[in-house]
Amino acid sequence: MAGQISNIRRQLKSVKATQKITNAMSLVATAKLTKQRNRMFENNIFSNKYYEMILEAMSAPRPAVENNPYLTGNLVENPLHIVITSNSGLCGSYNMDLLKYVEKTVKKEDPIFAIGEYGIEWLDNNDFAVIRRITDLDDVKPSIISKLVYDVLELFKMNEISSIDIIYTQYINTMTFEPSTYHLLPLDLPDELEIKDVELVPDRDSLLDYLIPQYAGAVIYATFLEAKTSEHAARRSAMDSANRNAEDLIERLALEYNQARQTAITQEVNEITAGADAL
Repeated sequence: MAGQISNIRRQLKSVKATQKITNAMSLVATAKLTKQRNRMFENNIFSNKYYEMILEAMSAPRPAVENNPYLTGNLVENPLHIVITSNSGLCGSYNMDLLKYVEKTVKKEDPIFAIGEYGIEWLDNNDFAVIRRITDLDDVKPSIISKLVYDVLELFKMNEISSIDIIYTQYINTMTFEPSTYHLLPLDLPDELEIKDVELVPDRDSLLDYLIPQYAGAVIYATFLEAKTSEHAARRSAMDSANRNAEDLIERLALEYNQARQTAITQEVNEITAGADAL
């Protein structure tokens, strides 16, 4: 009985120590989530402005035959996917949900730019065609994204890929985030776009050739921020769940400990009583 009580006491101590860690990690994830969410919302305003400017440029009189590859796409059938996962775990099913989505939507021969160590390892192990691996984007600045954007657009301009899609985890709210695809290029535009009598300087194509790469960079950065926001939300949710499980386990172990102690006390009293009777 003494061994059982000692074992329960050790388990209680271990669970309480673990709960302190998960509680601290939950607080850190909450702070990071708040900061990352603010960055995401601020950047969305910025990227939306680029899209509005592109729509303004597209509303100008257009040629009879559209030949801008950013709008028409390329003839080659080779879609590129940018897949965004995390560098670390302890965020519940965040990464696996996204990678299951990739498994359903991406062909293994399609070229992939993989962001995040977790996704890189999984994609390599499952024989996907990863042509670029990026692991240094934990707290990325727009300037760091520019190299990625340049490489992606060069492939598009050289007619080596037909389209660019970003696969990431869309942030809906602090409890809801789901795998999603953002189609980047060729650019999707509203079917009914009003044509206005406007003059563009220097000309329409030059303006679009400048605006669309800027927009692509802003969108890649925006989806990365949204994926990181979802990651922190998932990590906080996972740590909160771990805290609740630890609390339940502590209550159960405390009950077992008290019952074992009561049993031991009762047994000692019975032994004392039996000894007294024998005398």
